[in-house]
Amino acid sequence: MNSSGGLNEDKTTILSWIYVSTLSLSLIGSCSVIVVSIIKRRHLNEQAKPLLQLALADFLASLVLMITAIINLPHEIWSFSGEMCNYGLPLSLAFYCVSFLLVIIYACESAHAFQGWREKPVQEALETQLAQLTLRRRRFCLIYVIAWFVPIIGYFIYIRTVHYMEATVTPAQMPTLSSGPSPRFCNSCILFLHLINDSCITVDAAHAKFIQIFTLSSVLTVIIVCTVVYCKLESSYRRYENTSLITRIQRHPGGIWPSARYMILVIIFCWAPALLLICLSFAQPRIKHLFPLYVIQALSVSLQGFLNSIVYAWRRRNFRDAVLGERLPLMDYSRTFFDQSLNEPS
Repeated sequence: MNSSGGLNEDKTTILSWIYVSTLSLSLIGSCSVIVVSIIKRRHLNEQAKPLLQLALADFLASLVLMITAIINLPHEIWSFSGEMCNYGLPLSLAFYCVSFLLVIIYACESAHAFQGWREKPVQEALETQLAQLTLRRRRFCLIYVIAWFVPIIGYFIYIRTVHYMEATVTPAQMPTLSSGPSPRFCNSCILFLHLINDSCITVDAAHAKFIQIFTLSSVLTVIIVCTVVYCKLESSYRRYENTSLITRIQRHPGGIWPSARYMILVIIFCWAPALLLICLSFAQPRIKHLFPLYVIQALSVSLQGFLNSIVYAWRRRNFRDAVLGERLPLMDYSRTFFDQSLNEPS
C-alpha cells in the first residue's frame, strides 16, 4: 500500500476504465454541440459562437484526459511514458480552466444582455442593440482570445518549470524504491492520484501542490462568481417583473434562477468530489481508504462536457428549435440569446 489512499495497481486500472467510459459521454455530448453549431450556424447565428467555444473547451479537456487514461491501462502495444502523463494531465486542467472562464463569460454576458434592454424603452433598446452589435462582436473576440490564451500560456510556463526542476535533480539525490510503492503505481496517470504526502520519488511535491491549489481556487472562483452574477440577475428580473418592460411573452413564472441554477449545479456536481479530495490531501497523518472517493471524483469530473452540452445547448428550447429549423435565425429576434436562454421554459 501507499500514501495515496491505499490504491494498488488493480484499483488504478479500474479508475482508468471509469475515466475512459464516462469521458466517452462527454466527447459525444461536446462533439454533438460542435457539429450542430457548425452545420446550423445560419439558424444559430450569434449563439453558436459561445456555445461552440464552450463545447470545444470541454471536448479538448475530455479528449486529453481520455488519452492519459488510455495510456495508463495495462497493455503491451507501447510502453508507458511518464513524460506523456506530465504533459497530459496539466493540459487537460488547462482546457478545463478555459471552460471555467467561458462559463464566467457566459454568466456576465447574460447579465449584461438582460440589464441592457430592460433599463430602456423597447424601441430604444432595439436601436441600441443594433448600434452595439459590431462593438460586441469585437469585444467577444478579445474576451475569447484571453480566455483561451491565458490558461494555455500558463500551461507552457508550468511545463517549463517542470523541466527545470527535473534538470536540477541528480540521480544521486534520488532515493531508492526498495521499500516504497511500485514503479507502476508511481507512474500511474490518474488525476489527483498522487497526493502531497505521496512517497513516490517521481512525484514533484511542489508542482503537485500547485496543481491542487490552482484547481481548488479555479473551481471556487467560478462557483462564487456565477452564483453572485445569477443571483443579482434574478434580483433585477424580479424588480422588473411586474413592469411593462417585461411583456407577458417574455415573462417566465419561475424567473431566471431555475435555468441559471443548473449551470451552477453542473460545476458543483462535477468538481465537489475533487475539491473534497484536494482538501483531504492536506490532512495529516496520511489518509487511507480513499478509493470510493476517487471513483466518485472520476465519474463526476468526466461528465462535465456531457452535462454542459445538455444545460447550455440541448435543454434550451430556442437551441433545439433553431437546430430543427423551426424558427428564423435567432439574429432576427430583439432579445439576445443570453437573455432568451435564461428566461424561457425548457
